[in-house]
Amino acid sequence: MSATIVEIKNISKSFTKNNPVVNDVSFDVKPDEIFALLGPSGCGKTTTLRLIAGFEYA
Repeated sequence: MSATIVEIKNISKSFTKNNPVVNDVSFDVKPDEIFALLGPSGCGKTTTLRLIAGFEYA
């Protein structure tokens, strides 16, 4: 079994009270794996990356 280099469990982020931008997202990335976040404009891809990098707080 490979080690996990990034593990995200159940992250959520809302900018307003009742409008989640990222809701209950979980994934893990293993060494030598290529990972991409795909989706339409406004679906939370950049917000998810900003949460991982520590630029946003859940």
